[in-house]
Amino acid sequence: MKLINATPSPYGRKVAIALKEKAITYEVMYDIPWAEETIVPQYSPLQQLPILITDDGKNIYDSAYILDWLELRYPTPALLPTDIDARLQVMQLRMLAERLAEFAQVIAFEVQRLDPSTPWLDRQKRKIGTGLAEIAKLIGSRKPGLKEPITLGDIAAGCTFGMFDVMIEKNLGGGFSEFEWRKNQPNLLEYATALYARSSFKETQPVMFDVSNLKQNVK
Repeated sequence: MKLINATPSPYGRKVAIALKEKAITYEVMYDIPWAEETIVPQYSPLQQLPILITDDGKNIYDSAYILDWLELRYPTPALLPTDIDARLQVMQLRMLAERLAEFAQVIAFEVQRLDPSTPWLDRQKRKIGTGLAEIAKLIGSRKPGLKEPITLGDIAAGCTFGMFDVMIEKNLGGGFSEFEWRKNQPNLLEYATALYARSSFKETQPVMFDVSNLKQNVK
C-alpha cells in the first residue's frame, strides 16, 4: 500500500499509526495539497489528505473512512472493542478528539486573518476547553497499551494532543491557553506518556512543512 500524507497532519498521522499497529506494510508519499504540482486531485475527489492506495490500486480517502476501512479489512489486531458499551465509549472519544482537531485547525486559520473575529475565536476556545475536559473525564486513569489494548479513540486523542503541541510550539494557535492540555487536564499526561512510548507514535512525529521545497518526496 501507499499512504499519501502531509507531515504535520494529525489526520494522516492517525492512519499511519493504525497501519503500524496492524503491522501493515506501506510506503509513504508526502504531498502539499495547495502546491502547484500536487498529485492529490488525481486520487481524491475531496482533494485533501490523507489518501491510501491499496495493493490492488483502489484509492481510499478521508481519514475517518480510511480507519473504518482498515478495521473492516484488517480486523486483527482490533482497534475497536466488541463489547457495545466499550465500543460506544471508544467512538465517543474518537469523535471528541476529531472535532477538537477541526476546531484547532480553523482557529489556526482565523488568527492569521488581518481582522480575526474575537467573539468567534472565544467560542472556539470554549469548545476546546470543554471538549478537552470531556476527554479527560472519559479517559480517567487509563493507560492504553499497558493493561488495555490501544483503540481508534486513543489514536485520535494522541494525535490531537500532538497537534496542540505543534500549535503551541509554532505559535499557530494565537497563544491561547486552552491548547495547554498537560496543564489544564493533568490526568492526560500519564495517558499520553503511555501512548507516546509506542513505536507507532514515535515513528510518526508531526513535522512542519518546509515551504521552500514544495516538491513531493517518497521515503
